[in-house]
Amino acid sequence: MLETLKETNSSVNYWKEIEKNLSDELKNLRGIVLLIHNSMEFTDIIDFLQHVRQGQFLNVLYISLVRSYDYIKKALELKPLDQKRMMFIDCVSGYAFPIEENLDEAFYHKPPQNLDEMKDIIRFGIEKTNADMIIIDSLSQFISFTQPTEDGIVELYEFLRTLKEGTMNVMQNTVLLLYDSKLGVMQNLPKTSMDLILRIEIGKK
Repeated sequence: MLETLKETNSSVNYWKEIEKNLSDELKNLRGIVLLIHNSMEFTDIIDFLQHVRQGQFLNVLYISLVRSYDYIKKALELKPLDQKRMMFIDCVSGYAFPIEENLDEAFYHKPPQNLDEMKDIIRFGIEKTNADMIIIDSLSQFISFTQPTEDGIVELYEFLRTLKEGTMNVMQNTVLLLYDSKLGVMQNLPKTSMDLILRIEIGKK
């Protein structure tokens, strides 16, 4: 099941099933999008990305906090993405690889400890890749929507404000924030600061 949460003109939130018109929702996807999922595999993420802005060639920057570039590369060899050039910042392997081993499509960075450090990584990524789409996997490394703290919420809203209004000004692009919901029932979602919130549930055999 896949659902979307939007703000209406009267500031009332509602859930809307979009299984049948998913392609309409995704074909011109822009702005800041929160994708909530139940522990998707990377191959599931590839399937999702195939539908995003179909027919357009996109430079996609994938900032990974949970999967190594080596793992992702093997998955893409088995299941390539169409019309998208994937570039990566691997924050899992950290500085395990010397700078001279950096490839054109991959950079290595130590894991960010907070969202302020994540801003610096995004700025670095934009400068290096000129990305049309930025994916952060995963926002659940910084905040829990199950038991959010006041400081965590304030930091998140400041992070989102910087994305929208700050020096990064990514609003002509798509910023996809992945969030793993396995921690439990969510509350205090940042509805007013997101352009779209999607929830996708992958059936597990």
